[in-house]
Order: sequence, then structure tokens, then C-alpha cells
Amino acid sequence: MANDIEKVEVLAPKQVISIYSNNLTKNYVDGQYAFTLERTIADRLQTIPGVSLNGQGGQFQSYAIRGFSRARIRTEIDGIPIITDRRAGNASSFLSPDLFNLASVSKGPNSALYGSQALGGVVSLTTGVDKGTHIKLSGQSADNGVNVTLKHNKGKISSAISYQHANLSTAANGAALNSQYERASGLLRYENTHNQLTTIVSWLPSYGQNIGKSNIKYPNQEISIYPEEIHSLAQIQVMSANGWMSKFFHHYQNWDSETDRINQYVSLTEYQSQTLGGQWLNTIDIANFDIHLGLDWLSRKGVRISSAYDIYDTKSELNENQLNNQMHGDEDNLALFSHTKWQTDNTQFAIGLRYDWISQQGAQQSTTDNNLNASFSVNTALTSNLDVSFAIANGFRYPTLSERFFKGPTPRGDIIGNQQLKSETSLGAQTTFNWYGSNQLSVHSAVYHYKLDNYIERYRTQDDTLTYRNLASASIRGFEAEVRFNSGEYLQHHVTYQQQQGEDDLNQPLADLHPKKLAWITQLNYQEMTIVNSLSYQFDATNVNESEVQRDDFWLWDLSIAYQLSQNHSLSLALNNVTNTLYFGSLDEDAAYQPKRNVRLSTNWRF
Repeated sequence: MANDIEKVEVLAPKQVISIYSNNLTKNYVDGQYAFTLERTIADRLQTIPGVSLNGQGGQFQSYAIRGFSRARIRTEIDGIPIITDRRAGNASSFLSPDLFNLASVSKGPNSALYGSQALGGVVSLTTGVDKGTHIKLSGQSADNGVNVTLKHNKGKISSAISYQHANLSTAANGAALNSQYERASGLLRYENTHNQLTTIVSWLPSYGQNIGKSNIKYPNQEISIYPEEIHSLAQIQVMSANGWMSKFFHHYQNWDSETDRINQYVSLTEYQSQTLGGQWLNTIDIANFDIHLGLDWLSRKGVRISSAYDIYDTKSELNENQLNNQMHGDEDNLALFSHTKWQTDNTQFAIGLRYDWISQQGAQQSTTDNNLNASFSVNTALTSNLDVSFAIANGFRYPTLSERFFKGPTPRGDIIGNQQLKSETSLGAQTTFNWYGSNQLSVHSAVYHYKLDNYIERYRTQDDTLTYRNLASASIRGFEAEVRFNSGEYLQHHVTYQQQQGEDDLNQPLADLHPKKLAWITQLNYQEMTIVNSLSYQFDATNVNESEVQRDDFWLWDLSIAYQLSQNHSLSLALNNVTNTLYFGSLDEDAAYQPKRNVRLSTNWRF
């Protein structure tokens, strides 16, 4: 993990502040778990306890952390916040999973460090290239998907390019899944150290086309596709050996979505936005105190959503005022933050404080708000093999531009924003226990409870239009457990369990909560071979939100086998959904089935 921590420090400096968090508060994706579908990074993240899939599926499959999803969790790539204004969540699928070499999840309120959209946690993704030249080729059966990735790292320059292509896939019952896509994404990074200053300049471009929007209504009721999707992430970062760093970043995105409502209309929505920002962070060591002081600037300019349509039925009640709409918006956010850690005997304390000022501008309205967030945590070693931690923090989420100002058709339906929405706020507490019985056995558990005010809910009106409202209050509570043990010299076991509940002030269930789940992963390492077997059971879900559907319970079996043919050449085989189970990836009412049994063959060369 030491090398991983170093990579995090370089590209996402805030991760340094929370890098020593306990298990089940902060988790890393296990690089050996190659049994997932590997469609996007979301498939890897959902192997972490407390993380589940939500949304409709396919390339835009999003994820939830302890029941928080969409704009309530923050996703960063190399420390750059990803804000895409997609209602289902800020998917990072525009980059190939092969470009990421580290993925971590910080659970619980993180607004005292990251501000708005970190109400429920942070997903931090880091790209990178190991020394040398690497080539990876893979192909799979479910959608005839292919993936070719070339990476090179020599001296001060790292580069990578990945090409992905997939056709329509099918579910276990033969139903077609609108999951085809074609994408090329890459990485170019320059790093240099001179006079105790390290400078990093990086660029992450991506171009995708003909990207299917997975939906249970496909193909009889609705066909949605993204004809084109463009992303460009660039940044420059300067770090001093004296403990300070500064960075500036830019994210440009431009994508179109086309929705064919069968026998109703065809709509084309165009989206553009520019995200600019900067960060300054300074580290000060005074006696036993580790102090971090920082300044954040985030600005979103030229956020534009426009839609046009063609009606099939000229007698339809749909009219130009309902469908031909545009949204123009801007947002500015300035923040000051501090984080202090100190140690006394066997106990570590941490205090965080952050003040945010946010302004939004829509067509004919502007709003401003400010929030002060704080966090406190204590971690103590009760015995030589048992430690306990407690954390409490508040958080907030400013309504998104689309929640306030958008009006028009989407693949979900016709949406009208609510300019009167208030900011969500929360107060959350969690307690974790870590017991290390021996070198062969460890047990980790966590209980948490979050109280939310002004919870923003999307609902369907009587005329079948979607819009938003604030609920007076809501609460989420849950439990996670993780057991790791070895049986013999070669076999490792990883058993996890998670459950949670959440209701609004009328005792109605919240959306995006994850059902109870039990998972058992075994990993066999023998000589040049690694076999990973994953068996998970998801309990049935009967108490669901009005925007969701009750789901039956199911078992899922995945398997991967990797063999090191030589020092520089490896081969791997993954079998997803071995028993060909018919299941949904989430409770979302529009979620499509997940793919049928899939076989993926991959080979890696290193020169």
C-alpha cells in the first residue's frame, strides 16, 4: 500500500489528510479482483462493502455509498471533481477502467474537507502508468466486446491509450440490452522536479460514440442513445518540498443524447459545460499537531442543455413549450478549510472545519448560500489487537443546476426543475471496530446513522411530469461487517455483510438504499496461478421507494483465473454470472437486466 499512498499524495493531495482512516471508513479496490464485468469502474467499486450499484445500468451505471448517490457523493479523477449534471449520478465511464491504477472510497460525510456533493462520501480515482511498456488485449462473449490498451512510462513522461468497443448484449432470458458503445480514451502526463519543486502536467482526453442507454423499456417503448460524448481533463500541479502545493484544473465536456419514445416523439438533447478550479494546500507540523490549511475554488461556466424534438403524432398534446427548452447556468464556489490531527499515547484525534460560499445563476434567477461544516474523529487502541474509532460530522449539498433550472425531455421522462429548492444538510455519526486476532484473522465492523434535512427528492406529478421537492427530514442507518482469514498457506477468504434502512419524515423508504447483501470471496495463490472465486447473495427487497421496484433475492457466482506465463507475460480468464442468473443491478424502476453469462479472456505483456 505504500506505493499506492504515494500516488494518491501526488495527484489527489486531500487524500493525504484521510489516508490513515480505518477499514470500512476508507476502502481500496482490490487489484486481484478481476472477476467483475469490467464495463466501467463502477463494477470494481461495488466489491467494497457499503457500495452498491444504482441507476439503469450499462455504460452509465452509477453507484451509491451507504444509501447516498447521485449528487450526494463526490467523484474525483486525479483530484479533479467530476460534475456531469446527469440525474443518475456523475458516471466516470468515459475513461477506460484500465487507465485507473487506484480507486478508493471514503464513506460518511466529507463536506468538512470536500464541500458540497460530499454529503455521503467520496470516490477517488487515480490514473497512472508503471515503468516500462504495457499492452493489454481482452475480448468477451456477452457483447463481443474488445479492449486494447497500450501504456508507456519512461523518464518524465507517461502515456496511455485505450480503445473499447462492444455490441448489444443480452440478459439470461434473451432480452436485448441497449449497452453497445465505442470509445477511445487516453492519458498524457509530464512530471519534473527542480529546486525542490515538483511540477506535474496531465491531460485525460476521451471520445465516445453510439453509446446505448440501458433501460428496461428498450426496445418496445423507448430507445435512448448518446451519439457522441467528448471529455477533456487537464491540470497543472506544483508541489514544494516545504509542504505546500497548488493546482489548477479544467474539465470540458460535450455530449448529446437522443431519445425515441416509440409512437410519441424523438428528442435530441445537447449538453456542454466547462469546469474550472484550483486548490492550494499547506502542511504545518507543530509539536504533535499535523495541520493542513487549504483554499478551494470551483467554477462551472457555460453549462448549457438544449433540446429539440420531432413529434410522430401531430394531434399529440405535447407542444413546443413543453419540449423545446434550454437551460443556461453558471456556478461559483469558494471555500476555506483546515484539518488537524494529533496523537496522545494510543489515541489519535482529528478536527476538520470548512466554510463554503456558493452562487448559482440561471436564466432569470441567481441564488447564493454559505455553509460551515465541521468534523471530529477519535481513534484509540483498546488493546494490542483491538482499536475503536468514532466520527461525527455534518455535511451539505447545494441543488444542482439541472435540479433548479432544467426543463425538457430526458430518457427518464419530461423534467421540470424547481428554483425554490433549498440545500440539503446532514449530521452523521459512525463507529468502527477493528480486531486483529492474528496474522491469519481480522474482523472489521461499522455502524452508522445519518440525519438529513431538506432532503431533495424527485417525484412524479399527476400529469406524469418529473420534478423535485424538499422533504422536511430523512434518516439512514446501517451496519457493515468484514472478516478476512487465511486457511492454509495459499488460500485467503474475504467475507462481507451489509444492511441499511432509510425513511423520510412520513416513514416512506428513501430511494437508492442498498438491499442486504452477503458476499464470500476466496483467493488462491499457488506458484504462478491466482484463482479468485466470488459468491454473493442479495436478499430480496420489498420495502422500496415509489420510484423503485421490488426485487427478488438472487445468488451471483463470478470466477477469475490468472496465470503468469513468464516474467513479462500473463493470461487471465474471467467468468461472470456463471449460473446464468436473471437479475437486476439496482432497484431503479427503469433498470434493465444485467448481462447473461460472460466469458472474458485477457492477456498482458510488459516490455
